[in-house]
Amino acid sequence: MHEPNMSLYMEHGHKYEELLVEPGHKAPDFRLEDENGQDVSLYDFLDDQSVVLVFIRAVDDSRTGQQIDYLKDSYQRIKYHCGDVLAVTWGSVEFNRKLVEAHKLPYHILSDEDCAVLKKYQIYNDFDKLAGPNVFILNCAGLIAYMYNGRDPEDIVDMADIIHVLHELMEAGGYQVYGGVAERND
Repeated sequence: MHEPNMSLYMEHGHKYEELLVEPGHKAPDFRLEDENGQDVSLYDFLDDQSVVLVFIRAVDDSRTGQQIDYLKDSYQRIKYHCGDVLAVTWGSVEFNRKLVEAHKLPYHILSDEDCAVLKKYQIYNDFDKLAGPNVFILNCAGLIAYMYNGRDPEDIVDMADIIHVLHELMEAGGYQVYGGVAERND
């Protein structure tokens, strides 16, 4: 049984008892610098489209390369389904710029050096910051329609699942909450 992710959350000086980071709930907003040093706000980026929000490790190795290339290779399919990709790492702006240039990425990678956003999304861990890739699909209203939590660096979400959710959102005008939580049945 899936248990909700809860935490204390401060916003504009108000204390909220719970913040649920799961399908059907509003995704926490954030503002981070992209690979060019430009501020990007999640809610501004939504702009009447769905967003595939991907958290990846800030390690320049074959696993990270495979994950970002996997998204790059599927980028046109994501765009076709009225979506876009926004990736987040704990790497510096310079590290992310090098990744974007080396892999010729059509999407932005944002820098979360202090891991504040990873913590806000409740996917941060003290040992290695991020165990595996985490994917949240947000509808155009900023509601989480789908989430996938990778257990290790090799645990990558199936692109067919992403496209299926984006297709459902597109068919519903971008507002449907799919409500999927992907879990491995090992």
